[in-house]
Amino acid sequence: MIVRPGHWLGRGSLLIEGFSLGRTVECDARVEKDEGGLTVSAELKYQDGERRTVGLRIAANEVGTYALRLQSGGEVFHGSAKLESAPNLGMLWNDSETVFLTFALFPVPSGYGCRGFLRDGDTTYTWELAFSLKQDVVKGDNVVTLRGRGPRRT
Repeated sequence: MIVRPGHWLGRGSLLIEGFSLGRTVECDARVEKDEGGLTVSAELKYQDGERRTVGLRIAANEVGTYALRLQSGGEVFHGSAKLESAPNLGMLWNDSETVFLTFALFPVPSGYGCRGFLRDGDTTYTWELAFSLKQDVVKGDNVVTLRGRGPRRT
């Protein structure tokens, strides 16, 4: 599966149909694995200071794909995705089937990318984010010198 546990940081843009400029968005996501699947807890931060919390549950189903449940604010979406091989695609919808969301996940050099579309009434939103695994820096009071594996020069 393309989605892996860890602390992921993403950056990209959101474009709303009818606007010429997109909104910069940053995403701080934690992916945790348990016996039933994966849970993604994320916070989206937009350039204007708006923040949004998103929760996503990913669980394998009986037909070889994954069942999805996404919650953001008061909205809940259900759907399915194919996440084992390219193309990694998913689709979600709200309970009243008035809002639809599609996405694709793909590898990029630093991690993975996500592109998607959301259709809400007459408005279409598009986004693109690149995610990389956060590397925690370990600090110490001592200094370590590393030597090459080749023969020592004198």
